[in-house]
Amino acid sequence: MATLKHKMNRRAFINAAGALPLVALPTLGYAANLLTNTNNFPALKMSNDDTFKTYIRFMGSLEPATIYSWFSGYLWGIIPNEAPKPLTTLQGLAKSNWRIEGEHITKESFDLGFFGDLETGNVLESWKNPYTNETVKPFHFMYGGGHKTVYTPQGIKSGENIKPYKTNWIQSGNQVWLDEYGSHSFKNPIQPDEWPISSAGEQLHFGSSTTYIANADELFNDTLPSCDQSFFWTAVNSWEPWLRMRQREGFVMWRATGRKIMDISEIPDAMKHYVKKVQPNYFKEETPWKGRRSTYKSYKKLREGEQ
Repeated sequence: MATLKHKMNRRAFINAAGALPLVALPTLGYAANLLTNTNNFPALKMSNDDTFKTYIRFMGSLEPATIYSWFSGYLWGIIPNEAPKPLTTLQGLAKSNWRIEGEHITKESFDLGFFGDLETGNVLESWKNPYTNETVKPFHFMYGGGHKTVYTPQGIKSGENIKPYKTNWIQSGNQVWLDEYGSHSFKNPIQPDEWPISSAGEQLHFGSSTTYIANADELFNDTLPSCDQSFFWTAVNSWEPWLRMRQREGFVMWRATGRKIMDISEIPDAMKHYVKKVQPNYFKEETPWKGRRSTYKSYKKLREGEQ
């Protein structure tokens, strides 16, 4: 399957033709009417099938494609009775393979990135934790693979369950945005009895909110399998293990801005250099690694003995 290696126009961006047959996807005949009255709330007028195709055009592609999303921002520390403070910068790259499988569209993602110096943004090799005054080694992130998200006309499939698509679309003039959010708690893979310094506690807590933005004239254009998109992401979760916070009360907040990449030349050099160093086949191969990777599993394996 072709990946996004060369400078492309919008049509070529989502063109991975030849490797997979395309199913017939009806055009969005409602688009012209919506665009003549952009002050209305377009999603409320869409059928399930139209919502499905609009959502996929927004997030990925209605045709087979490999899409990249680049993001940058800051990692913040939040402790009760103290002002929040930025700890590091961060940069990340998400690679998603969008494929058609029968009547469904699937996505498999491979994400990686690094924490950077607050002043220069350069990749951190070591970092002094302002809360503990300990110099620590950042654990840069790499996760995903080994799992496909399945999109159906009725919603996102998980096992036997189907979660309906969000319908809280908001339109202002020619801009349309969509908010997605969620939170959950689960048992910490890094338990404090085995990792008294790195563990944030017996339970991990996580919440995130992402706002995606696109132009209505692209989003509702039934001749485009994909459209430009920007996003703003915030996540609040228990301390990262590499911070070595010893179950101290508090959280980290991830805050980043990103966008779909139409041409990999638009990815900053620092990000491309980092990818070349840690995963040289990332742009060359559809599946840069086998199986599923997770931060906590990798941390336990690579930082064994640093409890």
